[in-house]
Amino acid sequence: MGEGAVTTIGSWEAENVTVAQVEAALSDLRRHEVRAAVRTSVVNLVTVVDDQREADAALEVVYDLGSRHPSRTVVVVVGDEGDEGIDAAVSVHAVERDGTAMSYEDVVLHVRGRARYHLDSVVEPFTVPDLPVVVWLPAHLPSPGDPLLDVAHSLVVDSRVVPEGGDVLRRISALTRRRPVNDLSWIRLAPWRSQLAGLFEGGVCCPFLHGVRTVEVAGNHGPRHLLGGWLLRRLNLRREAVILEPAEHVSIRLTAFSEGRKGTFGVRRAGPERVIESSIDIEGGPCVQQTMRIRRQWPGLSLANALTRMSGDEAYRVALDGALELS
Repeated sequence: MGEGAVTTIGSWEAENVTVAQVEAALSDLRRHEVRAAVRTSVVNLVTVVDDQREADAALEVVYDLGSRHPSRTVVVVVGDEGDEGIDAAVSVHAVERDGTAMSYEDVVLHVRGRARYHLDSVVEPFTVPDLPVVVWLPAHLPSPGDPLLDVAHSLVVDSRVVPEGGDVLRRISALTRRRPVNDLSWIRLAPWRSQLAGLFEGGVCCPFLHGVRTVEVAGNHGPRHLLGGWLLRRLNLRREAVILEPAEHVSIRLTAFSEGRKGTFGVRRAGPERVIESSIDIEGGPCVQQTMRIRRQWPGLSLANALTRMSGDEAYRVALDGALELS
């Protein structure tokens, strides 16, 4: 086994099964697992998707996590209301890290009929006791009353990919009153926030931070509202000072004044290239332009980041409150 390479060391699948049958199959696979590798799961990751394509995509991200964040993963594919039943597939995987073979498991459940409304009772038997349960919803949001929230310690959502209808940000805010929420869209915005903050370092630029008059933020619905809300609250701006525009890529432009001089500060991704351009233009100087290449991240990096924040992110909550005011 190569360092970091994931190898499947056992699997089982069947149609129209009971929860007890799946539990028995998982126990049998674990007996073989003990001989092959040490089980090292640090979290229970429950993922809810709508079809097999989404399930495969979610599992690819989990495999990317590999040795960096091994988890017991339960993927629930929610089927139709009419036909009752559960189809299941269970796999045990091994990965080598620092010369030690470690293992983790995933369980894929296709749930049909009335059980789709009681996923808490379906997934709970497959979670490892004494480990936190994180519920990840890659493409949609649960209702605040979803019983699955009763077994979750925290939630992972992505405001960039959830359809914009239905007041997405307000629904996420409602979820934060039930459980800590980590938004993958917010996590991916970290390079933009860091780059923007860096523009105001130093004695020349720092005073402009207290004289910001207007903020222009462009991007997809979730990112632009979160960035706009973050700046609205952090800079104590009026609602009218923040202008939001739809765009394919993120850009931020601040106009500020200090001692009678105007300064423009910008951070943007101009096109498909993974490059962030930043600029400072102050009347009477200086005028600076820089570029920063965004390193190509392995697919599970933002998810791994979210899994380390069981209590959520205070900066995100501030941004979300501001985003609600803007929307």
